[in-house]
Amino acid sequence: MTEPGYSFDAQRCTLTVPNHLSYLPMAQGFVREYASGAGFAPLDQRRLDLLMEEAVTNVVHGAFAEDERASFDIICERVPAGVQITVHDEGMPYDPSLTPEYDPSADLDRQTGAGLGSFLMQQIADRVEFHNLGSRGKETVFVKYLASESVTSAPPAEEAPLEEPEPVPEAERVELEFGALRPAQAIEVCRCIYDAYRYTYVNEHMYYPDRVVALNQSGDMISAVASTRAGEVAGHAALVFPEETRDVADLAIVATKAKFRGQSIARRLGEYLSQEALARGLAGMFIEEVTVHTFTQKFCHRLGFADCAFLLAYSPATMAFTGITGESAARRSVIVGFKYLRPPSPAPVHAPARHRDMIARIYESLGAPVTFADAGAAVVVGVAPEASVLHVAVNTSRSVATIRMPVYGRDLERRLHDEMYRLRREDVKVMDVFLNLSSPGSDIVATSLEDAGFVFTGLIPGGSSGDWLVLQYFHGVVVDYDSIQVEDGFTRELLAYIRAHDPHAG
Repeated sequence: MTEPGYSFDAQRCTLTVPNHLSYLPMAQGFVREYASGAGFAPLDQRRLDLLMEEAVTNVVHGAFAEDERASFDIICERVPAGVQITVHDEGMPYDPSLTPEYDPSADLDRQTGAGLGSFLMQQIADRVEFHNLGSRGKETVFVKYLASESVTSAPPAEEAPLEEPEPVPEAERVELEFGALRPAQAIEVCRCIYDAYRYTYVNEHMYYPDRVVALNQSGDMISAVASTRAGEVAGHAALVFPEETRDVADLAIVATKAKFRGQSIARRLGEYLSQEALARGLAGMFIEEVTVHTFTQKFCHRLGFADCAFLLAYSPATMAFTGITGESAARRSVIVGFKYLRPPSPAPVHAPARHRDMIARIYESLGAPVTFADAGAAVVVGVAPEASVLHVAVNTSRSVATIRMPVYGRDLERRLHDEMYRLRREDVKVMDVFLNLSSPGSDIVATSLEDAGFVFTGLIPGGSSGDWLVLQYFHGVVVDYDSIQVEDGFTRELLAYIRAHDPHAG
């Protein structure tokens, strides 16, 4: 009987399993039944059986001594258009960088099987993340999406031009309705993305209609569309929320079909979503501006965004999707712009001394006051916990790792060294670290990261959760600063400043 006032998340289930392989069928059955209820077909359920066999075996044999009695947790929960499976234990620490790399193309007489388990898990799951939680143990997170049709099965079309479109006279414009996405329009949105970007858009979810619907239903994304009277979607834009906060949103996934260009659709969608963000009480919005031309930068500035950071070598010049091969070696960079929707509350930031003048100028351009805090070293050296907490996510299509560190511990330098070694060995091209400027010690950590080869590239406001200092590391990538086109004067100064502090810049 349910107790009065008791509530639970019907989308999240947890199974606690003793650390013995005899319980493997129980763990597999738990995940299989959850996946079945989420709509996965029998074939995918069998693949998840194999995934759990590898994950459970790793924990039983690797996290505990042979005669140790313990348990670990398997957590299943719904994510938009799929499931997330987390395997959490509090056993012996694990260093992913020590796992041998499996080469499926190697000759059979040279194959030892080492690293095969990790390779299989990467092949079965759509996303795999490892989180070291310090004193709370560690977890491996798997995300698997439901099979669905993608618009990438359509024949290729000519790539949209990069130049700014000529304005269409008012009398010749198509009558459009601007409003929230309806589920039946999802396929039209995917076709709009395809029409505008072909196969190059970095968010692969936008090529799958059911994922678009699921992201909107979950609240992770708020889509707006411009549609004709006949129901054709002429343009799309969305508010996308970062995982760590719902206080700010990314104004993103802006696309206009080629035949509707020149009718200010992107601007009108941006204004519509700005009002939506205001109505929802958001602190602000950020936006990513491409650097292969300047007209989208001008568009963002007209909407009130001020540039505050660069994400250099953000993505390959050509992304690869189903049926498409061939990737340019060049990588494209983006500028991050931000605008406040409500006045920011003054709060001290723990910024590295060497960049405080530039950071103060960034805050000034955003129209925000800033106060710098001191004594970060005392926090890190004096009372820091023993174990750090690192959250590392790798976007394999972009070959970019995102690293966040909610807890700075005494082992941070060693942990970062090991993580960087693992990512380099996996040939991850770019590592992005986001440090919370409201966390004491971020100034010291930033200085250590720069000593290890990271480059300061700006900051991104985060609302009540704190602002983020951005540092980037490039593995086998030399940023072509000369190819980056910038429209705004201060933004050019910021880029020159970043270039001057990049030890690999020519």
